[in-house]
Amino acid sequence: VRVLRKQAGAWLTAVDGEGHRYAGPITRIDKERLEVRIERRDAECGEPRFRLVLAQAIPKGGVFDWIIEKGTEIGVSAFQPMQTARSVVQTRGREGRWTEKARAAMKQCGRSRCPLIHPVRRFAEVIDHFSQWPLFIAHPGSAAAPLSWLQGVSGAEGGVLLIGPEGGFTEEEVELALIRGAYPLSLGVRRLRSETAALAGAVRLLAEAGELV
Repeated sequence: VRVLRKQAGAWLTAVDGEGHRYAGPITRIDKERLEVRIERRDAECGEPRFRLVLAQAIPKGGVFDWIIEKGTEIGVSAFQPMQTARSVVQTRGREGRWTEKARAAMKQCGRSRCPLIHPVRRFAEVIDHFSQWPLFIAHPGSAAAPLSWLQGVSGAEGGVLLIGPEGGFTEEEVELALIRGAYPLSLGVRRLRSETAALAGAVRLLAEAGELV
């Protein structure tokens, strides 16, 4: 009513963030609310089949807000904020804002399910928590993940993409991930900022899974 200038009789579409999208005509408008007669209900609209978890070393400032917003738009299913050896950032009070960013981006891009924001975990804890998931680690200088495996992403249910801070992962962190079976993911010959690497890596995996066609 206030932003889209909707009036009684106009068709309205809304999502609940839990996988459903509803649509129907506005039947009543009051000062603080409106009523809609639901005539259509759809499930999992705009949701990817390949569930990608973006495990991101928490950057300084509001950069993670931007990562959540853009990641939600392209199809990331969940975000895992990480504390790594080179990213010691104060996160108190940010969790609620991150959820609001994901919710707003979900509504803007037409998704029906709000991406999950996991509680902050340390790098080793992330590796343990997602031990049953395919892991990908983006690290400059690493060999590329086998193309044959990437082509098989379309048959997987999901995966976890590990993205380091501006200073990169330490050698110990990379070694731990590789020992646990993580695939090194190449993002080209140019050094990318952390937030750029997050989106570039997410796009590559979602594209391999057939989610961006």
